[in-house]
Order: sequence, then structure tokens, then C-alpha cells
Amino acid sequence: MKNKFQIFINIFFFTLLFLLILNILISITWKYYNNFKYSNNNPFPEIVRSNFELNDKDQSILHLNTHKMKYYYQPFVGPVPDNFVSEYVNFNKSSGRKTYNNYTNCEKNIVFFGGSTTFGWLSTDEKTIPSFFSKNLATENKNYCVFNFGSPWFYSKQENNYLIDLVDRNTIKLDIAIFIDGVNEKCNGFVYDKNLREQFDEIIVDHRTEIAMKKFLPFVTSLPIYQLLDRMFKKKHTQMMILSENTNCSKKELKNLFQSRLEMRLKICQNYQIECVSFLQPFGGVNGKTYPVSKKFKNQQAKSLEVFKDLPDNLILDISSALNNDKNKYSYVDALHYSHFANDLISKEIIYNLKLLQKIHN
Repeated sequence: MKNKFQIFINIFFFTLLFLLILNILISITWKYYNNFKYSNNNPFPEIVRSNFELNDKDQSILHLNTHKMKYYYQPFVGPVPDNFVSEYVNFNKSSGRKTYNNYTNCEKNIVFFGGSTTFGWLSTDEKTIPSFFSKNLATENKNYCVFNFGSPWFYSKQENNYLIDLVDRNTIKLDIAIFIDGVNEKCNGFVYDKNLREQFDEIIVDHRTEIAMKKFLPFVTSLPIYQLLDRMFKKKHTQMMILSENTNCSKKELKNLFQSRLEMRLKICQNYQIECVSFLQPFGGVNGKTYPVSKKFKNQQAKSLEVFKDLPDNLILDISSALNNDKNKYSYVDALHYSHFANDLISKEIIYNLKLLQKIHN
């Protein structure tokens, strides 16, 4: 009996040891494999590689830099980019994404808000919309400093909260706030909303000794071997579990929500004495030289754009046609995100409209 018990203990111990070593090996080799893929293959589709003034190696570095961005949770705002340093993508919590600026003593601070298209997803620091905006103003000797607080996934409600947060924390003095909206607009909530709710639920127990049981399943699913099997057997995998209540509202409901947030934005800006202008952005699959996408995606984008076009001009200015004269083969590097040249066109359209509104000097 004693020998059988010893055999059981030995089997149990060596099984645990084997699983431990296996998970460590998977974790190390998986990262090595990903780095190997990036170093030997350009991850951008061949059809859009000519959009970049970068060789294959540098395009791979840009792609890797973008996807290695880190985030932290900001209460009332959502997942916000954390301090990050790399060759082509740099972000600082106090000054936003690295942006082209010529001046240190500024007449005005102009701050951009928006989603990943404003942030410049898959664009270099120097060729985002805010960077081109700053460069184009600099050619006219305008003494303005430009900041990019665009954040991946953000929509109007989060941007309003982000604006309030930056002012309340005295992060930066805002004179003019520019919002680029439309593509990310949703009913409510934010990306990772469901993930955060589930993690909160894991610690809400009758007694702290019960936390271990609630944490057990998440622990198992977090193991490298589980993640590898999940990747192998699931065709579509995402860490972002978006709640249906955040996206499943009618176009009419979405338009009304968007309008109320834009109206609230003007009141917030008035309260803080900031000049704010919102722009309805070009939509992937609809405007400019579009990236190859499904007919369903095109229809969804077109319907959303048409609904938002009906919003009053005093709330949001329509610049969705800014890419219509793009002479390049594609205005996008994927279904939604703009090419460097498209970023430049959008920046010029924003400048043109701000001059008409006399927000900046002619």
C-alpha cells in the first residue's frame, strides 16, 4: 500500500513538473517564433506596402512597434496607452503620442482626440494626422504646439471623459481641442469592458477564502499550453470580449446617442473655455481608394456614415470626402486605418475648416 502511494506521489509530481516545463517552453518558443516571423516576413499585405516610404524590414518594425503598445485602465475613460518607447511608435501619458512640433513657446496648444485613426495605427510618429497637421501649419509660420491624445478603440463618450480627465489632472493646457469621430461610434461601454467585469466578479465573494475557486478557471485558461491549443483550434481569437449591449443598438438610437454626446462635448468645452471642433472622418470601405473588404462591411460602413451625415454642422463637420482625390492605389493600410498620404490629406482638410471657422489665423 505504501509503495502504491509513493508511485502515485511520484507520478503526480513528475506530471506537474512536466506541465511546468512544457508551459515555460511554449512561452519562450512562441515569443521567439513571433519575433522570427517579423524578422523574415513583412506582415503588411503586398497591395499596401507601396503606401510606406519604408523598406520591408522597417515596415515589419513599424507593425511590431504598433502591436506591442501597452495600455493601462483609466477610471471613467477606459484602456489608455501607457508610456511606450520604440523606433516608430512613442507615447507619453503627459504629452500623448510623439508628434512633429517646431516650437517650444506656443501661442496655442492644439490637442487631438479620437480613436486609432487619430492615434495613427500602423503609421509612424512623424506621419500621423496630428503630425501632418503640425507640419502643414509650420509651413505657414503658425506658432502652435500640437498634441496627439488619440487612443485605439475610443469613441465620442470616452473622448469627452478623456478631455475632462486631462484638464482635471492639469496634464496639459488645452486651447483648441480637435475630435475625429465616426468609425468607432458605439452604443456604450468600451473595449475590454467584459474582461474587466469578469475580473471584478472574481474578487467579489462572501469570504476571501473563496477567491481561489473563482480564480482557478481563469488561471487554467491563462496557461501557455491552453492558449496554444485555443489558437490552434479557434479560427478567430481575440482577447477583447465586447459586450453585445455596447454594439447592438439601432442606427437611430446610435445617432441620438452620438448627438447627445456631441452636445455634451460643447458644454464641457464651454465650461473649460476650450475651443472644440468635431469632424466626421472618412470611413473605410466607403471613402477614398478603399482597401479590399467584404460587401457586408461596406454596407455597414455606408449606413453608419449616412446616418451621421444628418447630424447638425454646429456639432460635427463632415470631412468624410477628404480622401476622394487621393491619387494613390489605396488610401488605407487595412480595412479602417489610413495610409500616410491619407493622413496628410485629412490634416489639410481640418486646417481648411479651422480657418473658415477662424479658430486658427489665415
